[in-house]
Amino acid sequence: MSSTEPSAWAGEQWRHLRPDLLRFLARRLGSLAQAEDLLQDLWLKLASYRPGDKPRDARAFLFHAAANLALNHRVQDRRRAELRAQSVDILWAATEEATPERNVLAAESLDRVARAMDNLPERTRQILIWHRFEGLQQTEIAQRMGISVTAVEKHVRNAIAHLADVLEAEQP
Repeated sequence: MSSTEPSAWAGEQWRHLRPDLLRFLARRLGSLAQAEDLLQDLWLKLASYRPGDKPRDARAFLFHAAANLALNHRVQDRRRAELRAQSVDILWAATEEATPERNVLAAESLDRVARAMDNLPERTRQILIWHRFEGLQQTEIAQRMGISVTAVEKHVRNAIAHLADVLEAEQP
């Protein structure tokens, strides 16, 4: 057996426990699709164990690992929500009454943002456009680009930080 193939032990444990793990994660996450995604991560973890390294109690190990994955997923969701809120504050801050002076300032700000976006790496700029302007979900962007959701989050975070820095540095 090659080092990348799961052991027979791992396959047997997976066949036996997968339905229970799926129900467990779906209840914790409130989403069958998210539970399936985390199950894939859990399978990769289980499949990486060599027969000599296997845990003593596979059920306890897998449910503990699943609980940790669910917790990490919720923390990441919370971070994503915070990032979205921050990006809304930065990019879409509400203005008071429109006046000619405010219109000029807004047009100048928009020009600065456009120039700053032009300075972003192509991939980062495309991800920001898809996410912020076209409303695509980060998971969909990740699939389109062939990268992880975490990488998409990093691109969005970097883009927003860059735009905030440019707007702050060029304040009149």
